[in-house]
Amino acid sequence: MPKTTTPESLVEKSFNHLISVNDLKSYNGLSKEQRAIQELQNMLAAEMEGTKKLIIASAITLGPLAVCLIVCMCSYLMAFTRNLKAHAGSPLLLLIAHSYRTLKFNYISFFMFGICAGISMSMGNLFLGQIFLQMFIILALAIIWYVTMYQIIISIVSIHRFINIRQSPELRGELTRCNVLFLMIIVFLLVIFKDIGMVIWMVVLMVGGGFNIEILFTIMMYYSMIYITHQILLFIATIFQFCISEAPKSHSEYCVVTHTKYIGLVKMVLGVICFASYLLNFETTIASTLFFGIDIFLVPVVIQITEIRAKPNVIIPTEIQKEPLNV
Repeated sequence: MPKTTTPESLVEKSFNHLISVNDLKSYNGLSKEQRAIQELQNMLAAEMEGTKKLIIASAITLGPLAVCLIVCMCSYLMAFTRNLKAHAGSPLLLLIAHSYRTLKFNYISFFMFGICAGISMSMGNLFLGQIFLQMFIILALAIIWYVTMYQIIISIVSIHRFINIRQSPELRGELTRCNVLFLMIIVFLLVIFKDIGMVIWMVVLMVGGGFNIEILFTIMMYYSMIYITHQILLFIATIFQFCISEAPKSHSEYCVVTHTKYIGLVKMVLGVICFASYLLNFETTIASTLFFGIDIFLVPVVIQITEIRAKPNVIIPTEIQKEPLNV
């Protein structure tokens, strides 16, 4: 006869689901099958409760940032157009302009496709809803790549600024547009290849039959360690910027320095909270989700507010007309 798997053997062997025989002994008056079912129901209820807490915490934290992003969009677009002359000639113009296009097109389309997907599915039009949802996911992935790339680039630029200021004037090397463009391309490719590599890793494991929950946790841990690595780079750049007393030389440099300071400070606070939650074993899922997920709205909101509040001193050249002298 084929060997069957009883509920008791499932309970004894499933360590990943945290079900133990000792826990089942507390259910007096129930059969083994009923005890296993009761324990699974309790675990499902606990998971649902954790999911509710996560949704509420995300709505409280990310909701205001999303609303602020939408409200400030028009003011940001007008402020960027007004301050565009101050960015002219700066080697960081490519990075600033890329952020402007991302906020103007990707984020607006992200919200529009998300709203259209929700409306379509609520009306029962699943086909159209699936199309909108796929576009929403594609834009979300592009935005995630952008915020990751942007944090890495402003960190590198800020660290270069700190090192450059410490040099004598004769040894200082200023960034050029070619340097910034090369840096943007390299960082963007690294970010994309990182995600593509992890997707290929998962596909290979699924085809080979070796994919399970433990492998998924390993991939997530690998992804988290890479994320924490470039967050540490951002923290170093933030500390360096507070150690510099020299004012930025251009409006673009002022924007990058301000972005590094505010984004780095917020992420430092969230990082401390996340680390403390793991030490105390208290609401670790909520703390880690906020630390990893806030970038998608934190970065554009800081960019918007910086540009709106900035009032660069721009000297507008005027045409000099020579008038003939009356002798």
